[in-house]
Amino acid sequence: MKNITRKIITVGICFNILLNFNSIVFADVLDAITDDFNIETTEQDTEMIQNTETIEYHNIEQISDELKLEKDINENLFSDINGHWAESRIKEASKIGFVTGYQDGTFKPDKTVTRAEFATLLNNAMNNNDSIQIYLKDIKKSDWYYNQIEKAVAVGYFSGYEDNTFRPNNPITRQEVAKVISNAITTGNIDGDGATLLSDYNLIQDWAKNSVNIAYNKSYIMGYPNKTYMPSKALTRAEAVKIIYEVLDNENIELGFNITNYNESYYGAVVVGDLNILDSVGSGNVYINNVTVLGDIKILAKNVKSVILTDVKVRNLVVDDPNNSVKITCNDNIYIDNVKLSADATVEKIGNNIQIKSTIR
Repeated sequence: MKNITRKIITVGICFNILLNFNSIVFADVLDAITDDFNIETTEQDTEMIQNTETIEYHNIEQISDELKLEKDINENLFSDINGHWAESRIKEASKIGFVTGYQDGTFKPDKTVTRAEFATLLNNAMNNNDSIQIYLKDIKKSDWYYNQIEKAVAVGYFSGYEDNTFRPNNPITRQEVAKVISNAITTGNIDGDGATLLSDYNLIQDWAKNSVNIAYNKSYIMGYPNKTYMPSKALTRAEAVKIIYEVLDNENIELGFNITNYNESYYGAVVVGDLNILDSVGSGNVYINNVTVLGDIKILAKNVKSVILTDVKVRNLVVDDPNNSVKITCNDNIYIDNVKLSADATVEKIGNNIQIKSTIR
């Protein structure tokens, strides 16, 4: 400390010499001044140094204790997951906070998951706080899962059955989970054969096959070592955690997003909430590619020329200004529940696999 202080003061003196006398100072001058300049360390300085060293020592001890505590908590998080194939995923998911154990300190990793429970896990993981009023005949407002099912239906990754039931307490099957997950992830630019080479692929129901292939190709829900998929097998808690954790780890998830620049592409994201196209895009074009919106696309820009969609899934697409003449171009793989247009806005369908359930003005 004494030597450092001495050098600092020395450099300051040399700098003043340079400024005031415009002289050339060589290295041996610095050494000479250093040798001649003497700084005494006071008792106060010594005490300050000792206090600093003590604080640093205590900080290191505190950090060490905290790391040890965190390690102990992780190692003893649940009493029944040690050595389980999903142990690391369960610990990570618990850290994130979208899953918890039971009051007896267990996790029950091989216990099956109900439809209501999986909806709750996915809502918590995705930070989904949207909701919509539901009219399902087997769901009551007094049920613990009522609000969770409202949220899951609102963003579109869950729906009821044709008989207007939800069957919340039924164990959720692997093919049902594939359907739910495919509604909550990006699905563009995916290559592969999916689960088609598995021996029981013909047992997968038609409504689930595309979703099963998507989830398989993205490695979220794979087959078993015996080359089967077992589409009707109930999902376990460990499997649910593994699937959801890997979705969080691999998808680019945004909690709402505003598009502000024109002639730029917004691509490769899951938007939880609304995707807003703002006035700052001016009269340019907006490109949205490989995006899943768990909410609405809202065209708030009054003068935007066109919005070009490719590999897009969204609940509602809304043109906000009644005088907006924007052209919405749909390339391949577009899924929209409802389109609300202004009087002069248009929808152009030029790609394949375009599904728009309703259009209103």
